[in-house]
Amino acid sequence: MNRLKKTYEKRNATQPKMNHKSHIQHIQTLTNEMEQLREREHRLAERLISEQPLINELRHSPRFIKETDKSCLAALVDDVYNNFTSRLTTRFPNLTEMDIQYCILIKLHFTVSQIAVLSAISPTSVYQQKSRMKKRIQALEPELFTDGETLDEWLNEWQKEVFHAIFPPSERFVLSLSR
Repeated sequence: MNRLKKTYEKRNATQPKMNHKSHIQHIQTLTNEMEQLREREHRLAERLISEQPLINELRHSPRFIKETDKSCLAALVDDVYNNFTSRLTTRFPNLTEMDIQYCILIKLHFTVSQIAVLSAISPTSVYQQKSRMKKRIQALEPELFTDGETLDEWLNEWQKEVFHAIFPPSERFVLSLSR
């Protein structure tokens, strides 16, 4: 991410100065292109996941997942979602191995009832586990979730943090003012 930011800054330093209006239009164009790329990336990731034989098997014939399946699912999520598990464990070291496994299943869009079968527990226990995970995450970052936002929603939006790392809040503020 730092390399992308440096490239962005270097490119801006070497380009001729634009007037304010054309600069805002250029930013809007880049923002729109970035949003289109993000949407395309999301569609491609969903398609890639949906074509995985293990995912299809677990969705259509849920069963208790073996250790080898857990490893395969973690590798898939890490490949598709930019080292998801390592980013999660680095940012939230208080999450357990079981929490990470649930996050992987949530990220892969398994339902509560499917997660229950895959984990050999009741759906109520899955809800309780998700609630405890959200509390553990909030213990480290209390303002992370918006009002009413579920763990599932937050996990599925977390990939967009790459954009936020490249464009800090001050630059996003400029982008929102230019609209």
